[in-house]
Amino acid sequence: MSKLKKLAYVLMVLVVIGFSAGCIENGSHASSSPTGVQSYSPTSSSKSAGQIKKYSLDEFLNNLEKIKRFSYRENTSTVLNLTLTTGNLTQSRNVTVIYRRVRYVDLADRKADINTTTITFPSGVSTFTRDIIVGKDVYVFLGARWLKLTNETLGISLGALLNMTWKYNIVSFAGRYLQRKPFKEAFENGTQFLYYNITEEDLTAIAKAFIGNSNMTFNVTKGVLELRFRNGVLVGGRMGYRISVHIRGENLGKRVDVYEIGHVYDEFIIFDINVKKPVKVPQSYVS
Repeated sequence: MSKLKKLAYVLMVLVVIGFSAGCIENGSHASSSPTGVQSYSPTSSSKSAGQIKKYSLDEFLNNLEKIKRFSYRENTSTVLNLTLTTGNLTQSRNVTVIYRRVRYVDLADRKADINTTTITFPSGVSTFTRDIIVGKDVYVFLGARWLKLTNETLGISLGALLNMTWKYNIVSFAGRYLQRKPFKEAFENGTQFLYYNITEEDLTAIAKAFIGNSNMTFNVTKGVLELRFRNGVLVGGRMGYRISVHIRGENLGKRVDVYEIGHVYDEFIIFDINVKKPVKVPQSYVS
């Protein structure tokens, strides 16, 4: 698998971890940039806010710790400016990648099942992949066959990817932030919103998981997280951040540099909390 194909796959499975990106623009919560995420806080009258209970961070955290398995739908949008330099020739274009995912994550049994439809613009090409995680093993259905991932086939550390799967899935990720004070809180239609700036430590962890070799650098900055709760239970949220990727390589004796700079947006809705679903290793696969 070439380095460019590895990068394409890396972007595709990034949120085997539950931390990757999307944007549903509806109602008062539409945002056009990660920076804009900080300005889309909902507003409501004091009368509306007074009609619902305001839960404490401890109550949110206590309810979150009861979640052992869950499903969620995620819409991801990655908007990039891509520049390709080969020798003295430079080409540039804008690319948007839309990911629509349905995930099942079993934290207790260390299993996950992720179905992803990816649409790339301006080409409009659509692909489907399915990822299954059982313990320390990851299988992906791609190109009409199952492939068991290794460090070599993935191009990055499989251990790092798995670490992110269990540490950075949305429930575990939210749990860490609930131990901190949000920079803003809001209410709307019975929903309580919390807003956090994603820490440099977490953003750095994302980047490190994608640096598979000295030919690639991956940087993530300016992350903002929104968590949504109803009746004290996490029901969804959004996040946004900036990314930059640089890949160095060689093609037909000429140096090749690929630069990708842009934004990632994510919105997710959680359902089927603590509903156990079967996750099985594929009967046949290629190692």
